[in-house]
Amino acid sequence: MNTDKAILVSLLNGKQNEIQTIESDVESRTRFPGETKPNSGSGTILPSLEKRTINRKKQQMHEYFDRILQHISRDTGEIYLFGPAETKVHFEKALKKHPNYASKKLELNSADKMSRAQMIAHVKQHFNKHEPHKN
Repeated sequence: MNTDKAILVSLLNGKQNEIQTIESDVESRTRFPGETKPNSGSGTILPSLEKRTINRKKQQMHEYFDRILQHISRDTGEIYLFGPAETKVHFEKALKKHPNYASKKLELNSADKMSRAQMIAHVKQHFNKHEPHKN
């Protein structure tokens, strides 16, 4: 999970059941009028414009998280979030505030960028590690 997209891997009895990709509409960086270079800071930008931009990004994140939640079943027993950025931490906060997901078992982990196959293997490994051993 990051600000570009979320890959949802659903497992049923330890086997891959479904994979969904939720694309994000969150703007990566907004240029302010008056910036001279693409990577320059906001410098003398009016605080109200900067504040509006920050609020717009927060709203975009909220809408992104809502779209993700629409694809997570309320019957889900455990949610495992991983990714390279802080987006997973913000999503965790949103989950904890949501009445249908606040009581779910939730675990976070930092991870480097992975291919789709690597993500699936990572999820399977995580849940197989936490599954009670059968004798």
